[in-house]
Amino acid sequence: MVNLPLGKGTDAPIAFKAGTVIFSQGENSKFLYLVKKGQLHLIKTTGPHLSILKLCNEKEFLNEISVLTNKPTEYAAIAKTDIELVLVEQKDILSIIKGGPSWVPEMFETLCERLKATEEIILEHNLLAGEKDIDTVLSKDDEKKYLNALATYKKE
Repeated sequence: MVNLPLGKGTDAPIAFKAGTVIFSQGENSKFLYLVKKGQLHLIKTTGPHLSILKLCNEKEFLNEISVLTNKPTEYAAIAKTDIELVLVEQKDILSIIKGGPSWVPEMFETLCERLKATEEIILEHNLLAGEKDIDTVLSKDDEKKYLNALATYKKE
């Protein structure tokens, strides 16, 4: 998490410039992110190719499956615009979940498994192919910038 500030998650939004890698595919992340302002792309890399999975806007959460299952992220997140994110620490979320009735953790586990299975079906069958719009298509220049940003992030 080279690009993120050190320390605890907070309710105060943290600003990131356009082009900043928030987290990388395969990374163990300890934060759930809430987009307070701006937009970011969720990107899946397959070899040298990028696929835009989603454009996240204000009030959207991301990285929930990784945080709730304690597994590496399945995609990268890169700021499309200047953004502000609220970082919620994994330990805080898990303590709230574990503090509830005994069935709550099982419910979240089941929901995460279903969501992950749905995402895999969408990717496997290329169901987003007919849904392409300007928000999920990168220009060659933007693709090159994102690949360079990811490579730099991984080196740091």
